[in-house]
Amino acid sequence: MKRALEKIRKSVFWFWDCIHGCKVRNHYNDVSKINGNFGTKDSERKRMKYLEDVISHATNTTPFYSDISPNLPLKDFPVINKSIIKENFEDFISEKYKDKPLHQVSTSGSTGTPFSLFHDKNKKNRNTADTIFFAKKDGFQIGEKLVYIRLWDEQHTKSKTVKWVQNIMNHNIFDLKDSDIQSLIDKLESDNSNKGIIAYASAYDAICHYLDKKNYGPVNANVHSVIAMSETLSEYAKKGMKKYFGVPATSRYSNVENGIIAQQCEDCNGNFKINWASYIVEVLDINEDKHAKEGEVGRIVITDLFNFAMPMLRYDTGDLGILKFDDDCGEYVLSNIEGRKMDMLYNTNGELITSHVVHQICLYEGINQYQLIQNGKRDYLFKMNVSKKFDKEKELISLYQTYFGNDAKINIEYVNDIPLLSSGKRKKVLNRFYT
Repeated sequence: MKRALEKIRKSVFWFWDCIHGCKVRNHYNDVSKINGNFGTKDSERKRMKYLEDVISHATNTTPFYSDISPNLPLKDFPVINKSIIKENFEDFISEKYKDKPLHQVSTSGSTGTPFSLFHDKNKKNRNTADTIFFAKKDGFQIGEKLVYIRLWDEQHTKSKTVKWVQNIMNHNIFDLKDSDIQSLIDKLESDNSNKGIIAYASAYDAICHYLDKKNYGPVNANVHSVIAMSETLSEYAKKGMKKYFGVPATSRYSNVENGIIAQQCEDCNGNFKINWASYIVEVLDINEDKHAKEGEVGRIVITDLFNFAMPMLRYDTGDLGILKFDDDCGEYVLSNIEGRKMDMLYNTNGELITSHVVHQICLYEGINQYQLIQNGKRDYLFKMNVSKKFDKEKELISLYQTYFGNDAKINIEYVNDIPLLSSGKRKKVLNRFYT
């Protein structure tokens, strides 16, 4: 019965879209064609046409861009960020959309600073198409049950009717105590629906730690897709989800203000396949508005090709990553998406090192939660919630001195909990010295 309902939901979704002009279907076909044929002239022509259209629209209808020639190449446009948009909010709104119904999106951001902007209906449809495309790439189909673990606050809460129609099983990120996880597992195993799970990466850490502790066998839950969002996914969680649910967790790089920017792809050697159909992605030098060298860490800057209500050209996401060409998939991809500069680590010589070294802590048994804080040039602090099994303090300190330097002063503070942020995310790395 439930499998039949999945097919009905899928058919109803596309039928409803069809009688309203096939807007999502047309976007979906376009996203599939462009992203599936990145190196072709037709794909490049379409992407450049979208870029020309949004530049022309921005320079002709928004006060912020009105003094800029539409003929300038994208690299000569100013780089913007959240602060610039907030300070000039009205100037970013297109005059053609000021009297039209718009969809507001809001985020607290990793720093806790609220940020909101508007999407027009076409942008909303494009985001829906992007979501369907990238979910399908990971094995999830419309109509299947979506287990959604996130912060379910007033902005995101859905009615029972909407949850039934969209086939969503929601679980709050704040409800991941042992008893909550067991309850979730029980629900998954008692429901024979085909399922996909999407959650903050830290939720998968918590689930895998619990299942390890209980010496659980495979979870019989018909899970076909596992997607991690918003935070860096650890190898521990990726392997753990494969062990217990039969599928590895795939990282998705997205934000609230734009949508899905990239998603991890095995065909691209585990790098992030960029959503070139909907965005132009640049990686700029950390300190200057010039392109970083290929293979170097820089600031991820995107141009949204479909938000005409509030055009965002060269928007600094605040995240860091590496742009490089992948020979196997024949296109430019993102690798080592690091998060914000305040989440980066430096060794005792002041050299930037990848924050992914924090995941080496998963090699040690008995660590339930952890956070690494750099307080000074040579001062580092691990906050850890551990079980009685953990007895490798000296070994852990020695390992991390190989990353930070032999003169690194590494302290460990044992705590009962690493609290979540108001957004429901948990910071694994925090730099209080280099900000």
